[in-house]
Amino acid sequence: MNSRERILTTLRHQEPDRVPIGFEAHEGITRKLCDYYGVSGRPALFKALDIDGFSIFAESYVEPRYIGPEPVRLDDGTACNFFGIDSHQRNLPLAFANSAADLGQYRWPSADDFDYSDIGKRCCEVRKQGWVVAVGEGGCGIQHAINLRGYETALVDPLMDPELCEAYMSRMGDFFVEWNRRWIDAAAGQADMFRCGDEIGANDRMHLAPESWREFHKPQLRRIFSQAKSKGLIVWFHCCGCCRPVLDDLVEIGVDLWDPVPGYVGGNDQKELKRIYGDRLSFVGGVDQPNIMVNGTPDQVRDEVRRCLDIFAPGGGYILGPSQCLTDDVPLKNAVALFEAAVKYGEY
Repeated sequence: MNSRERILTTLRHQEPDRVPIGFEAHEGITRKLCDYYGVSGRPALFKALDIDGFSIFAESYVEPRYIGPEPVRLDDGTACNFFGIDSHQRNLPLAFANSAADLGQYRWPSADDFDYSDIGKRCCEVRKQGWVVAVGEGGCGIQHAINLRGYETALVDPLMDPELCEAYMSRMGDFFVEWNRRWIDAAAGQADMFRCGDEIGANDRMHLAPESWREFHKPQLRRIFSQAKSKGLIVWFHCCGCCRPVLDDLVEIGVDLWDPVPGYVGGNDQKELKRIYGDRLSFVGGVDQPNIMVNGTPDQVRDEVRRCLDIFAPGGGYILGPSQCLTDDVPLKNAVALFEAAVKYGEY
């Protein structure tokens, strides 16, 4: 089996030849692994490790080219994205809005701001490499609202000004639906997966009460996921914080694959998750990043790999990987132990 075949098999809840192996890692630890194995670049590293290197953000991902108005730049020269968002919430494009009427003052992004002309060709190129193909962006969630409005404001909007909250969530949903429609259509049937990520919660609780999430966020995600599902795409969803109170809702509206299933987050009893959702939901991740990968020994890493395989691998529906992106403070010997143990113990 190649990587794509192996991953698609496990996502059908069937057992492939071995458990697929993911790769989410920062640049520093990736470079150390390349040096250790004497290779250059991630694809060569995947071959040296004999792993699938599944990463929704990198080799698998095909996105359109932005051709819209030049994004805002901060005083230090940092470029914001096309929403006007920077990565540290220093620019809050919708912080000014005090009513739904104010939203008209903001230049909302448009699906016309992107060039989709080579999406189909690039999807075919990714598929020829033996990788799954991912498209789309379903980020119409709490984190996006926080980046637009600010942390405190976005969390109190549903309580203090539900009309405004409903208005900007609907406007976001309208954009994401049309953007993804064009993006998915341009893939011309060559894509396998649709990506979406949202930090629904912190380690011990959701950012919003589940009832507020269901009222303001779930309807927009349902619209976006329904479109992807209508084209036969697998919906991949990232949430590394607490989302257990609404996990049934996420499955209901179409989530197929949940990443990264950290066992130390509230509600994430991994054995229970596999038992309850194992026939409806696939999992990627699970290997304890902060406690074992960063602070453990190679033997502890190998034990953790075997523990995750014992829980998640039976019956398929599992891609092994870290419970967060491998950070640069992960000792090289632990990273090596992770991937070599995954290959050694992951055969069915």
